[in-house]
Amino acid sequence: MAIKPKPAKFKEDTDHMLQRLLFCLGMAGVIAAPALWADNIAWEVTSTSQFGTMDLNTGVFTLIGSQTAQLSGLGVLSGTLYGGASVGNTLYSVNTTTGALTSIGTGSITYVDFGSTLTGLYAIGLDSSLYSINAATGAATLIGATGLNIAQKTIGLSTNSSTLYYSWGGKLYTLNTATGAPTLLGTTGVDDNGALVLEGGSLWGGTNFPLSVGTINTSTASESTVATVSGTTSLFFGLAPGPVQMSGTPEPSTWLLLASSLGALRCLRRSRRRPQQ
Repeated sequence: MAIKPKPAKFKEDTDHMLQRLLFCLGMAGVIAAPALWADNIAWEVTSTSQFGTMDLNTGVFTLIGSQTAQLSGLGVLSGTLYGGASVGNTLYSVNTTTGALTSIGTGSITYVDFGSTLTGLYAIGLDSSLYSINAATGAATLIGATGLNIAQKTIGLSTNSSTLYYSWGGKLYTLNTATGAPTLLGTTGVDDNGALVLEGGSLWGGTNFPLSVGTINTSTASESTVATVSGTTSLFFGLAPGPVQMSGTPEPSTWLLLASSLGALRCLRRSRRRPQQ
């Protein structure tokens, strides 16, 4: 059976649809692209019990509230923000809307620093050892000695990474969460990282002298300053992933990309409903 050639009008309509689709997708890209550059926002606790957000890309600190106890650091587990009392033994949960603290329980250690991985809460004790912290009770379990004396050193435990990073003076280590043993990654180039957080695919350091934020290459440990801090003159005591990362809510760029894609589909549907000539 002979196949009839398709009329020229079919080809014209097909070409029109293809051009319209490319136009709609291009418009979606134009709308969504700027949103993909949204800044990384982290929770921060300072050396004067201030709680707020830190824009890691600009260094702008925004105060949410003052806390009734000084925290040694911040950690996140199952969407809840925690902190261990600085030179104390109490574990707190943190209300991210107000900064208010709720006591969970006390442990057998004196907190000097506090952080977390994706699966657990950890602390450095006054004895320079690494401990795991029970999020339900505050009980501390000795993991092992780090061998890194905290005397006269600025230290910072990380949050939001499967690896537990530890800034000790001007050096960056990973800590074995089964033994406490440190592995040296290298020298950061700064001596005063008081907090570390993994966000936006990068490890960020909060530097106290001068007060700034920067990204750290986890292969070489070298740190690149991104911004000078404004909005506070207090030192970094803790950083944790901001509200989007904690809650699992899609980032604004995700919503805009989805909205733009839907807009492209509507645009395409309108082109399909155009009157026949």
